[in-house]
Amino acid sequence: MKGLVILNLDKKSELSIDIEYPPNVSEELGVTESMLETVFDEHKRVKTGPNYLEMQIKRDLSVASFFTGHSSKHFIGKGDHVITVFLSDEDILPRNFEGQIRRIAFELLPKRKEKKFKDLIARSYELLEKGELDAYWQEREEFEQEIGDKKEKIDDLAQKVSLLVSDRSEHLRNVEDLKREVAELYSKLENWGTQMAELSEYNATLTSKNRELTRLTNVQKMALDQKDERIKNLKAKLGDTTEIEKGAEQLLSEIKRIKMENETLKQEIDNLKETNKNLKFQELKAKRESGTIPELELEIQQLKDKILGVTNEKENMRRLLNDLQNDIKIIREERDRYYKIVKGTKPF
Repeated sequence: MKGLVILNLDKKSELSIDIEYPPNVSEELGVTESMLETVFDEHKRVKTGPNYLEMQIKRDLSVASFFTGHSSKHFIGKGDHVITVFLSDEDILPRNFEGQIRRIAFELLPKRKEKKFKDLIARSYELLEKGELDAYWQEREEFEQEIGDKKEKIDDLAQKVSLLVSDRSEHLRNVEDLKREVAELYSKLENWGTQMAELSEYNATLTSKNRELTRLTNVQKMALDQKDERIKNLKAKLGDTTEIEKGAEQLLSEIKRIKMENETLKQEIDNLKETNKNLKFQELKAKRESGTIPELELEIQQLKDKILGVTNEKENMRRLLNDLQNDIKIIREERDRYYKIVKGTKPF
């Protein structure tokens, strides 16, 4: 064993020699700063917590080194320190050598600022060299206990993970089913979207047709209103026609009465004519027999006047009858024309 050196990291994480024993042993052994940095880099490569390693740094020089761990995390004694022991090729290290270096880190590093620190390092080095330094494993035992506890937790977690994996397999199957169902729903949604687009277009068409029908309905309503007005007027006229027909019926009755009277007058005229004939015959006979008879002539003249009056009355009745017939013809034509107008009106 050729000596030891304690390294530390400053605030800038730069490695420097804190103390070495025997003094200037690094220089005497030809150990450079880069060699020491190589040792520290190897510690970092292993892990960031407390760790121990053995390595050769020169052809005829090897080291046994212990990193206390970072001060911001888990460490032993004092964080951010490295205790490196220089070994010769003849050195045979005991099995608990790591524990002995751990003892130095655990007991001495916290006393770094004490005045007797160098003496403590010298004493510890002598005991280390003789193999009489007690090993420190408490932290390791605690760590191993912690590892055991964590292992139990890991085993529990592994069991739970196994169950979760089984559940996850079932879940994945459910997920696959759900994915298929979602795909089907998306397909249905697309179909619904297409149908909705078609319905929207159809609805727009119906809306347009409805507007056109509404417009036509309004036009037809206006036409019906106009027809209603015309029908009202026609009904009013038909009412007048009814009155005219009543008047025409009365006229027909009057014409029938006049015709009957006319027939009676004809018979009277015929009778008078027959009487006149007889009188003329008797007049001629009397003239032949006895000359003029004034009384008979007077009677004959009266009969002539009466016949003339009846004839005039008959002529008046004939003219009146013609006028009435013309009026009835006009009334009937007007009535027929109104009926044709009413019958030609479209039903509501």
